[in-house]
Amino acid sequence: MEIEVRPLTETDLDGAEQIVRDAFGDFLGLDVFGDTALLHTRFHALHTVSLGAFADGELAGATVATRWGSVAYFGPLAVAPKRWGNGIGRRLVEATTDVLAAWDAAHQGLFTFAQSPQHHGLYQQFGFWPRFLTAIMSLPVSGRAAVALGWRMSAAAPQDRAGLVAGCAAVTAAVLPGLDVTGEILAVLDQGLGEVVLVGEPEAPRGFAVCHTGAGTEAGSGITYIKFAAVLPGPGAAQAFAALLDACRDYAASAGARRLVLGVNTARHDAYRHLVRAGFRTDTSGVTMHRPNEPGYDREDVYLLDDWR
Repeated sequence: MEIEVRPLTETDLDGAEQIVRDAFGDFLGLDVFGDTALLHTRFHALHTVSLGAFADGELAGATVATRWGSVAYFGPLAVAPKRWGNGIGRRLVEATTDVLAAWDAAHQGLFTFAQSPQHHGLYQQFGFWPRFLTAIMSLPVSGRAAVALGWRMSAAAPQDRAGLVAGCAAVTAAVLPGLDVTGEILAVLDQGLGEVVLVGEPEAPRGFAVCHTGAGTEAGSGITYIKFAAVLPGPGAAQAFAALLDACRDYAASAGARRLVLGVNTARHDAYRHLVRAGFRTDTSGVTMHRPNEPGYDREDVYLLDDWR
């Protein structure tokens, strides 16, 4: 069998999305994606590379590499169930790690099943090592706050947007030098996937959250999903984090969402404990694997939300 890995084209996306659904559905025994769109939204973003594995010319697997400045990760990675055991996953990992190396990302990673030694063994062969669990948590959304909480980047005047994006980059750089999720911000705004919620002073955001909402995004119907959120570290970080969560709940309610979903690595102990006290409950969890085997921004006092699915 001849296996070729190359960038996906737009005409490949429906097939690639189906492979992801089939692979995860077979492994887990349930549909975890609903009416979300993972590969389509990422394909059209400027900070990603989408790869397909073709076996004898037929699309047999896919993955996406994502660059957040000095940090990069890949996933989901999936192979069509009928093609399992043929080395296609390994070829995808090889090609994807070449992309991460070309980006010269200082910290690289992925999210995988915590209970699967097979997955761990594959990724360990490429220098990725398991660290702490990431909890995927959720909270029911109730009514809106009596007073508007935070503000929204989509409402900013066009001439002010660049300054707000730069302010968000300053927040992430304070967490980890080089960390930059500008691509996620622009993808949400340009594709109309949801909202970027901010707290702090307009000229210097204290924290921000990149939110997807509804069908056809990474959230799904009735859900607001915080793909990434962070606040400035140091004194007042806990208070800013609480304010940002409140602003995200308010946005979710205004968008008609029934549930607010987010991910947090449990190594960020202060943030994780805050979420538990605030009523968030874990729906599922996975393990992040890192290359090199270092914490990156997964530190106890870092108030940051994300998951590398």
